[in-house]
Amino acid sequence: MSNNKNSKQFNKTEEQIENEECCAHVECSVQQEQNPNESDTQQPTENILDEKDKIIEQLRTALAEAQDTILRVKADAENFKKRLTKEFDEKLKFANQSLLMDFIAFADNVEIAMSHIQKSDDETVCKIIEGFELILKQFKDILAKHGMREIDCQVGDSFDPNKHEALMLDAREDFENNAITMVLQKGYTLNDRVIRPTKVKVNKK
Repeated sequence: MSNNKNSKQFNKTEEQIENEECCAHVECSVQQEQNPNESDTQQPTENILDEKDKIIEQLRTALAEAQDTILRVKADAENFKKRLTKEFDEKLKFANQSLLMDFIAFADNVEIAMSHIQKSDDETVCKIIEGFELILKQFKDILAKHGMREIDCQVGDSFDPNKHEALMLDAREDFENNAITMVLQKGYTLNDRVIRPTKVKVNKK
């Protein structure tokens, strides 16, 4: 009897131990589910912060590129505007070139007519010459108002291919080499641009 009783008590003690261990295991599992590991919670948070920093950096880069593009487009637009303005001004300055060239031909004819009038003591002839000179002067003043001026060229000046056109050659000892010995036709500039070079005879030794 005594042995059986002790055996039952021993058996109950083992069962109690097993129950207690089982309960402890279940409680630990529940606690782990309710309170996850701290490292597991920190890892997703760090990933989110890293992604956020990457997105912010990408946005900053995109903004800087956009601002640089805007500045370049603005600079190109300003340069284009300046170029158009310059081209328009150039065209405006030389818009009347064809008409003014016709006026030059008229001035040439007046000067040719004057060169054929012989100087005389006759008062009438002198008045005609003075009248032609006055008309020619007024005419050239009008041309000057529109930017057209006569190229200053005198016999003895050095030949300049930018302003002169050599139609004939000379071989005179009393002139330096490359010197102008005769002005055949007057030249003109329009707003400082040569539109008709002075036609000359040039000395070549």
